[in-house]
Amino acid sequence: MRSESFEECAAREVKEETGLDIKNIELLTATNNVLSDAVHLVIIYVRAHLSDPSQIPQNVEPDKCEGWDWYDLEHLPQPVFGPLWAMLQGGFNPFPTITNSN
Repeated sequence: MRSESFEECAAREVKEETGLDIKNIELLTATNNVLSDAVHLVIIYVRAHLSDPSQIPQNVEPDKCEGWDWYDLEHLPQPVFGPLWAMLQGGFNPFPTITNSN
């Protein structure tokens, strides 16, 4: 197996799981999550744009995923993936507001 960057991994995983092609992939942060003696997760967060904005996500792995929904970060359904919830509760915003300085 060849090694790949976080950005290459994100593009591959998004394509495999949703059928979407992404571009402008940007590494945001990583978290170290020890959930128990048996479970240790290192989560890599990235942000990207769709290569073609008219793409529609597909459930390419229905045996692993029930489907896709979009939610406002302020109104996420519960339960939320624990490491993501902790990061958001800590104030991290993966989509900061762009300010226009005149």
